[in-house]
Amino acid sequence: MSAEPCETDPTAAPGRRPQIGAAVRWTGLRPRAVRLRLVGLVRAPRSRTVRAPQARRARAAVLWFALAVLVTNGAALAALDAPWPNLRDPEYGWRVRRLHARAAEHPGRPLVLVVGSSRTGMGVRPSAWEAARPGTGDDPLIFNFGAVGAGPIQQLIAVRRLYADGLRPDVVLLEYWPPLLRQDGQFAEQHRSWTRLRFDDWPVMQDYFPEPEQTRRLMMSSRLNPIAGNHARWAALALPRHLLANRHADVAWRDLDRWGWLPGPDVRPDDSKTREGFLKHHREDYRRHFDGHTIHPASDRALREAVGLARAHGARVGLLFLPEASEFRNWYPPEVERSGREHLVTLARELDTPVIDAREWMGDELIADGHHLSRVGAAAFTERLGPVVARAFPAPGGAP
Repeated sequence: MSAEPCETDPTAAPGRRPQIGAAVRWTGLRPRAVRLRLVGLVRAPRSRTVRAPQARRARAAVLWFALAVLVTNGAALAALDAPWPNLRDPEYGWRVRRLHARAAEHPGRPLVLVVGSSRTGMGVRPSAWEAARPGTGDDPLIFNFGAVGAGPIQQLIAVRRLYADGLRPDVVLLEYWPPLLRQDGQFAEQHRSWTRLRFDDWPVMQDYFPEPEQTRRLMMSSRLNPIAGNHARWAALALPRHLLANRHADVAWRDLDRWGWLPGPDVRPDDSKTREGFLKHHREDYRRHFDGHTIHPASDRALREAVGLARAHGARVGLLFLPEASEFRNWYPPEVERSGREHLVTLARELDTPVIDAREWMGDELIADGHHLSRVGAAAFTERLGPVVARAFPAPGGAP
């Protein structure tokens, strides 16, 4: 609005201030009236609001993201237990692929699978046997099928999977090692195997695990969000050399060679200082392990079932006791040493199974930490193992 001056009423009484209201200002000279005129209307700014199209786009983006998460998790879940179940257990997956390849390269040779724990995985080096074997068509084709942390129950699972995956070995050697036959409390295999289990392993879990439903719940929880539950292993599979955060996620399969061998500690035979450090590290752990040690009935039953399963599919079966250093053998309490020996003899007699007792085959300097062969030790051991396997399990028609 603007104010314009105008003349006052000329009839007003002299000496009296005119009554012109609040719109008149007194100048001290001559009063003037103010006439108001509307020239414009100014509105206060309104707060910004999201336009309707933008709101719809935002809601759509959220819905699409939620749908993408559900679809991705669903696809990952299907892949874990349908076309690519070995994504849950890459250690098994890598080995079984290499096994198929080696069997295809050497048709006709008798296939010998050595199934066991990390002692087998690091101790049996078939490439050393391949370099030293006579070179006949009947030379055993040895393949390493160890798995880190595997006891007799996981050995049984491995044998079941191998036959389900179409493998038909001629010979199955099962590792025998008393420390792994304990299944009570914290030593139960259930506690160190659930992350690698598949749904088709459920019959074994139900029969052998003390709390199978607990394992089933953990597996179901992991499958409800498979990406979160497996991202470390999958990242290690996809970018093994670039993700420092996952440098331990693939330790069980990262360095596997063509024959399933996992290189163990790289300790030279003359490096006694490093050996002493390894022995000191393990001494107290195994003393606790041997305290109250018993051979659990589930371990005994799993070994027997694995033998029976392999034989039912036409394989010959043996038990293999891998090398231990003298220091490690001295850690066995007398009662544990005695019970282990008696159990092995009983199994061999009742199952009519040959035993390859290689416990004292190798010098201490070739056993890096008392119970895992060094890389040099694994080569020397397997060169000796090959001819023994050939004699114990001759080719059909050969002399025993």
